Amino acid sequence: MSRVGRLLLWTKAPRTVKRFNRICEDPARAQDRLLRRILRANAGTEFGRRHGFAGITTLQEFQRKAPVCGYEDLEPYIDAAMRGRPGQLTEEPPVLFTTTSGTTGARKYIPMTREGKRAKSHLTWLWLCGLYRDHPGIVGGRILSVVSPEVESHAPNGVPCGAESGHAYRTMPGPVRSMYTAPYGVFAIEDYEARYYTLLRLAAGQDISLIATVNPSTIVLLADRLAEHTEPIIRDVRDGSLSPDVAAPAAFRSSLHLRPDPERARRLEQAAASGGGVLRPGLAWPRLAAVGCWKGGTVGAYLARFPTYFPHDPPVRDLGYYATELRGSVPLRDEGDAGVVAVATNVLEFRPADDGRDPDGRDLLPVDRLEVGRRYFVHVTNASGLYRYDMNDIVEVAGHHGRTPLIRFVQKGKGVVSFTGEKLYEVQVLTAVDQALTPLRGRYHFIAAVAELVDGTPRLVFLVEFDDPSAAGTAPRSWTASTRRWATRTTSTGPSGGRCATAPRSSGRSAPASTTATVAAWSRAASAPTASSRSCASPATRRSPPSSPRTGTWSAARPPPPDGGVPSAVATAHRRAGLDGRRPAR
Repeated sequence: MSRVGRLLLWTKAPRTVKRFNRICEDPARAQDRLLRRILRANAGTEFGRRHGFAGITTLQEFQRKAPVCGYEDLEPYIDAAMRGRPGQLTEEPPVLFTTTSGTTGARKYIPMTREGKRAKSHLTWLWLCGLYRDHPGIVGGRILSVVSPEVESHAPNGVPCGAESGHAYRTMPGPVRSMYTAPYGVFAIEDYEARYYTLLRLAAGQDISLIATVNPSTIVLLADRLAEHTEPIIRDVRDGSLSPDVAAPAAFRSSLHLRPDPERARRLEQAAASGGGVLRPGLAWPRLAAVGCWKGGTVGAYLARFPTYFPHDPPVRDLGYYATELRGSVPLRDEGDAGVVAVATNVLEFRPADDGRDPDGRDLLPVDRLEVGRRYFVHVTNASGLYRYDMNDIVEVAGHHGRTPLIRFVQKGKGVVSFTGEKLYEVQVLTAVDQALTPLRGRYHFIAAVAELVDGTPRLVFLVEFDDPSAAGTAPRSWTASTRRWATRTTSTGPSGGRCATAPRSSGRSAPASTTATVAAWSRAASAPTASSRSCASPATRRSPPSSPRTGTWSAARPPPPDGGVPSAVATAHRRAGLDGRRPAR
């Protein structure tokens, strides 16, 4: 890390964390102040005038006057803003429309203002300050991170549409930018393989003390590419070059000013020898002090690979409840995946996850009324123009920091299937698979729980994608007993911890639906575009079966049947999130 970066953290980190701790002692006050500031700033907007922002001074009044919103409710205002009409959702014009496919697959454009960007940047800085407090070794080198391109297209008014991560990376202040491994131009390289090779080539020539990127699948991808390209990367470091086989623009190449470094190449060769002939991140960068990425939700299969990549077992800290629309929490410790609710950055309201009614709006709970152990849907109001916006995410309260709740992401809200009201959730399917395939953990990438009726009896067909045929061949024999044991213990536990109804069988008795299960397994062939999120649905791979009011909205992700028809599937538990790098974390 640069001298300026080390100085910034040394002087500002303690005060930043201490200030946040004070805010967490009175979360209700922080939320009230933030809400009044947002409403006052945007009272003159189209949305603000329509819902009487000027006359609102409390959360209770806000809940009475402002509706609960989904994207479809805000879309007309966003579309008008993209066409150049000012003052739609915010007085401050958006500087970026961040793009996300969401769980429905339809492209969404989420506005981001300068104030909204500053708020997110502050939380990133707070996370880094907390990490430095516990692991000061992170200043011993540079930060390796992966972002998506800032600009994918432009709105009709010329404002860029793309990834918030890329925009934040490109516009970082100079002293902060000096902490990172690569210039933004690396992430603008169109060819994915060239992009990742160039990033690893630059990183291999430097000391890396922190790897931080949202999705651990991206870290798996980097580690696999580092091993695959061991020889050319070491050669490029020795020669001070970037391989001519890499499809990088000539202007970008000339801007790198690479120099030969035979001594570092020699150390990399020693690291490769220690790693069985290939470079491993933990051996290539022995000063690595920490890793930052998601740890909760559905990413366990990727984390299971970390011991191979990082033999010295660096601490892994969750990056928090993080989505295109908001950064909702900040983890301040390594244990677990819970983070402190960002009460000074987002106004958050919550609805119990076991409440099957449509949200009324007036009965959503403020942050200070959450209960430990309960699960909730999240609604966000922020400075970028989202008002009581339904995230369709389920979080669980894991404790408190001061008087402010700690929350952990559980899953997307629509990741549920139900034959007779049993409400089998994505997280339960993943728990079953983790336990049933424990000996093969880390050797599979994709799971689909496909719900179907056979002669009137409900069952789930589990489709598991493995790395190699040998793993696939051993799975079915060990699967049946393991899933039956797991199902007997836990399948019928609902999202709030209550018992759920079980699916009837032809014998007239009831049993957990997944006790009636078969499994198909196959080895991984070619990569395919996938989604990089903790969602259970993959917009890039799914087909669209007819919807059913009784089975929720999980999508199919299985090969088409021989006759070319649509699968009868309604449930997917998806773990490939960005593994092949084609849809990197945003």
